[in-house]
Amino acid sequence: MTTDVLVIGYGFSGAIAAIVAHDLGAKVLIADKMEHFGGCSMLSGGGVVFVKEPDVAFEYLKILCGGRTPDPVIRVQVDMMASTPGFIDELCKVNGAKWTFRGRPGLYPVKGREGINSLTVREVPGFEPYPWLVAGPGMHGYKLMKVLEDNVVKRGIKTVMSTPAKELLTDCNGTVTGAILSGNGMDFEVRARCGVVLACGGFEHDQWLQLQYLEGRPYYSMAPLSHTGDGIKMAQKVGARLWHMWQVHGSYGFKFPEFKIAFRHHLGGARDPFEYRPFWFKMRWIVVDQGGKRFMNEYPPAPQDTSHRPLAAFDPDIPGYPRIPCYLIFDEQARVEGPIAEPLGLRDHAYEWSKDNCREIEKGWIMSASTIDELAVRIKVDAAHLRETVSRWNRFVAEGSDPDFKRPKETMAGPISTPPYYAMEAWPVITNTQGGPEHDERQRVINFAGEAVPRLYAAGELGSMFGHLYELGGNIGECISSGRIAGMNVAKEESLEI
Repeated sequence: MTTDVLVIGYGFSGAIAAIVAHDLGAKVLIADKMEHFGGCSMLSGGGVVFVKEPDVAFEYLKILCGGRTPDPVIRVQVDMMASTPGFIDELCKVNGAKWTFRGRPGLYPVKGREGINSLTVREVPGFEPYPWLVAGPGMHGYKLMKVLEDNVVKRGIKTVMSTPAKELLTDCNGTVTGAILSGNGMDFEVRARCGVVLACGGFEHDQWLQLQYLEGRPYYSMAPLSHTGDGIKMAQKVGARLWHMWQVHGSYGFKFPEFKIAFRHHLGGARDPFEYRPFWFKMRWIVVDQGGKRFMNEYPPAPQDTSHRPLAAFDPDIPGYPRIPCYLIFDEQARVEGPIAEPLGLRDHAYEWSKDNCREIEKGWIMSASTIDELAVRIKVDAAHLRETVSRWNRFVAEGSDPDFKRPKETMAGPISTPPYYAMEAWPVITNTQGGPEHDERQRVINFAGEAVPRLYAAGELGSMFGHLYELGGNIGECISSGRIAGMNVAKEESLEI
């Protein structure tokens, strides 16, 4: 097969790259390894970060990148994000979809947070969730995916599913000229006259990459099982160097043998501690280590992000990880107030958590006991330590302050004092990874010598710009901007005779 642009991966960034390249006159082919398109993108909440004030937002995102991302890369993303609302407006015309502002500045109390905002596609007339997707009430990513799908279809862009990419093709000068794909029981070559865009996600389910790049072990992921670092491996084979491999968007959550994917606790979104719009969610649990002691603020600015980091602490006196697994501790009052976990994902891995957590108690996923001492025995921690930890927490709740870990008083829903008492084993859970091949401000993949690999581009979470802290909705905003940048630049490449 021959095309102008080959896009590998059909999530947000791949679809955007294909749409933009097509609109610049390129013939485009999208290939994806899964039966269904969407990847991590359609499992998201759907918040798209954009920029209101570029100069202000640049300072904020520069801090979040932690000095690990060159200024020109951040700058071009910021400038592109400034036009995101208008760009989404044009895409929504295909099916009458409507979006709204979320009205939230940056998560972190640092310079420039007021320069960004986010939007969400909330309505697609006549559209129901894709039948292979389990869509929770906070999920809107599939609606944006529908907008992109309809734009791809309207343009007649060819797509092939269940067709993984195995290897990039290069000429004698190292120029990328296409890829080897696999489909219908055979391998075949796709030649790309202008270039290839890798938009095939991260390494959420590749254990070898996790072992080499993540500090703690094991990590589990709630991402689609297809995310096994394919783009990283293909890019490395043509000389790419990697960045941000340690940085993951993640939390603490639950993993059960019956399921190949992990579940995250039910508190998502932003904690919103900046008083511009009170949005405090209550949390009725604490987290303790294998000694029965608290070790973290259970409720960081984004409850679904950064809270995996404290779990990775290594104790050389063991030697091992005394916080993997750790344990959620809560009481009867917490149990009756609602489900502790919110499983998200594809229909093949669906599970509906019971509203009162009773089914999960029956399964043994949640352990119960009539006293704290009995609960300590069940989870094999020191009873005196756990008893003292719970007592200390209850005192903090009464005083309205957590001097140990500075958890905001507004999140301290109540004491752990109503029997029976409960515990759940918790693990580091990856929502999605940020690492991958380094790219420049044109989304060109950079090789080990600091030079662009000719005609190879990367977009989305595959080598995200986020190098230190993750902004909720930031990957989606980056999918839109990086997809646009990659699509524009690859389409401008001089066409090769192949």
